Amino acid sequence: MSNVLLISHLIVTVLLILVVLFQKSEGGGLGMGSESQGFGTGAKSANPLSKLTWLLTGLFFLIAILLTIISINSGSSKSVFEKSDTSIETGDKELTPQLPDLKKFKSTDGVLTPPSE
Repeated sequence: MSNVLLISHLIVTVLLILVVLFQKSEGGGLGMGSESQGFGTGAKSANPLSKLTWLLTGLFFLIAILLTIISINSGSSKSVFEKSDTSIETGDKELTPQLPDLKKFKSTDGVLTPPSE
């Protein structure tokens, strides 16, 4: 179920981006366009692209909330870092390289030379 919601969320996001990019620019930010109506009057006519934008925005938030609810209900109470600690406890080989012991090196004139063993 979560995979279907995740794919639909991705599709709605791409469609929302495309619909916003197809809309006509009004010249100003925060709704301050070049029209004769004042800012915040709400007398603008809703064209089909703006209605589609509102619909896709509502779907975007609805799917995001559903994905959050699903992840909370099906998820475990451990974090990702706590899960990584359990792999070390089970005896998995540590994959990080080990640094050499620098105390074995001889220091002459500030240059470290390897031991002559």
